[in-house]
Amino acid sequence: MSGFAVVMGLPNEPPMAAVIRELTQIRAPHMVVDQRRLALGGARTWSTERGSSGMILVDGVEVLLDEVAGVYTRLSTWSQLPEVSDDPTRLEHVGRIHEALEAWLETTSACVINRTSANDTNNSKPYQALIIRDHFDIPATLVTNDVDAVVAFRQEFGDIVYKSTSGERSIVTSFTDADVERLSLLASAPVQFQEFVPGLDVRAHVVGSEVFATAVESEAVDYRYDTSGRTRMTPIQLPAEIAAECVAVTRRLGLELSGVDLRFADDGRVVCFEVNPSPAFIVYEDQTGQPIAAAIARRLA
Repeated sequence: MSGFAVVMGLPNEPPMAAVIRELTQIRAPHMVVDQRRLALGGARTWSTERGSSGMILVDGVEVLLDEVAGVYTRLSTWSQLPEVSDDPTRLEHVGRIHEALEAWLETTSACVINRTSANDTNNSKPYQALIIRDHFDIPATLVTNDVDAVVAFRQEFGDIVYKSTSGERSIVTSFTDADVERLSLLASAPVQFQEFVPGLDVRAHVVGSEVFATAVESEAVDYRYDTSGRTRMTPIQLPAEIAAECVAVTRRLGLELSGVDLRFADDGRVVCFEVNPSPAFIVYEDQTGQPIAAAIARRLA
């Protein structure tokens, strides 16, 4: 198999399954590496004068990585795999597999969607915001464990929200009078507070230089958790300059694929909250018919 694509993770996960389906549809040579089977196999990588090389062992079959053209990776936490959690002695083994794969993914000349090093900016939302603000407006933000600072911030902006500062998913939540009574908990850890920005949510998925934008109408502060059943997703065409900035910030972060969370504010700003380096794009694709998985497959091939 020469010049093939690799899809690495749990094949039944919807984004993975969609990309596999599209690679099959366009008849692109590809290999599916089931992470659960790989946990029972092995991996070795090395450097040569020609660059990064390696091999993986899955179900007793060795696959050389020299001719890989593109990789779509959504590796789950190894310790959560049944093959590992049911046999803790396997942790050391999968640790070696992970280190070998990471070394190859970081150094290969193949198109990797996405490298872990590029994902890392999302692990600190305040750090990522410092990069984003060169491309879009960002909401006024306060990261603090100072109670008085939060009170002053709320007095200045009125409606504010709070959320995680890390890459762990959290629900964006409105700050209310009831939360004032809990501010003493800030002594345990700082929290990120932001001005609430009224406007229209837009998720822009960037694949290489292609942009697929979806307008999201919701009554919830965080539309991802809107249980009303009234959330509406509509495909839209972004203004050329906004689409260009989505591509630019994605490239600047070292990503091939991203989910850019925008809000077209009522006051005329285009505010960016974050750039997701591993977007679960299926809900947007299913609701709008936008060919995001097909774009990823073309990028890999």
